[in-house]
Amino acid sequence: MSSLREAQKQLTRDTIVERALELFTKKGYGATTIDEIAAAAGTTRVTFYAYYPSRSDLMKDFMARVNAVLDRADGPDRMSTAPDLVEVVRVGELEGILAWLESRAALWPVFRPYLDVLDEAAAVDREVRDLVEGWHEEVISDIVRGLQLAGRFSEETHRIRGTLAFTQLDFVATLWTRRKLEPNRDHALEVLADSWYHLLCDEG
Repeated sequence: MSSLREAQKQLTRDTIVERALELFTKKGYGATTIDEIAAAAGTTRVTFYAYYPSRSDLMKDFMARVNAVLDRADGPDRMSTAPDLVEVVRVGELEGILAWLESRAALWPVFRPYLDVLDEAAAVDREVRDLVEGWHEEVISDIVRGLQLAGRFSEETHRIRGTLAFTQLDFVATLWTRRKLEPNRDHALEVLADSWYHLLCDEG
């Protein structure tokens, strides 16, 4: 009976998140009310707040879903980490970088809508902004960790290299979501992979 209740709770939570994502994407974060989300999810305002005491709590669940899609697990310091990203940077091969970028690009339709809403929410909610900026730091830290393990480049440049690499990836990804542009994805990924290789791997 307990497992049935837990399954029902998870179903309700999933429905709220999915309907919220649809409404935020269609109307915008600021223009969407809690009552609208609750109604779309087939529940009540009271039930919504029982699961998500604030909008920020809902955004935390959005971020958790991004991490789940990307296989970002809790690290020893409770920050999320993606061992595959650390490893591809450590190895430092162009083919491996391109393969990793392509694998992530295949997931853009699944997780980028959550990130787009999070970015919009971050513009008006300080708690969400801290959440998003913290997540950016976690991804950058994976890249930096890969450079450290490889012993590549001077340590003083690791952070700026990681920041530039992440910023490039985030910008290219937005071409298929928020900006609604669709350049040749294969070409864009090849250019991005080449940029990452020279930025993170090629000391020549």
